[in-house]
Amino acid sequence: MKNAALPSQTPFGLCRLIGQIRGEIVLGIERALNEEGVDLNFSQFLALKRLGEDGAMAPGELARVLNYSPGALTRLLDKLEQMGYLQRVPDPADRRALRLELTASGREIHARILACGNAAAERAFSKITRNERLQLHGLLVRVLDHMHGERERLAGS
Repeated sequence: MKNAALPSQTPFGLCRLIGQIRGEIVLGIERALNEEGVDLNFSQFLALKRLGEDGAMAPGELARVLNYSPGALTRLLDKLEQMGYLQRVPDPADRRALRLELTASGREIHARILACGNAAAERAFSKITRNERLQLHGLLVRVLDHMHGERERLAGS
């Protein structure tokens, strides 16, 4: 394997490996989208995926979920709106605010991109067994839970 990852000697080495895996998954998803004739990049994929799964939300909510700055999110939303996949609509609870929701085209493309994402993930994890996937999932959830707890602890002090 080109640039094969060496066994991690440090926790940061594990972080690097996780980052490399994420990068390969991003490339796999973009490749799957391209093969299906879907002209979206990974950021656009993520925004549509979240809106399709979580429903309408405020732009600030989506920015937090995607870890985007307001300016970067505005450019992303403008492009998705121009493509006809999402619309900004008045918030029924606060007429000064806007909510983001998928259009009919956005809901249709959501189903297609989920299939692309699932196919790419299946290829990525095809060499490990179901039990290994469950074990990996459990370990990663423990790490994430610990990190969330640390963040909350630091925010409270």
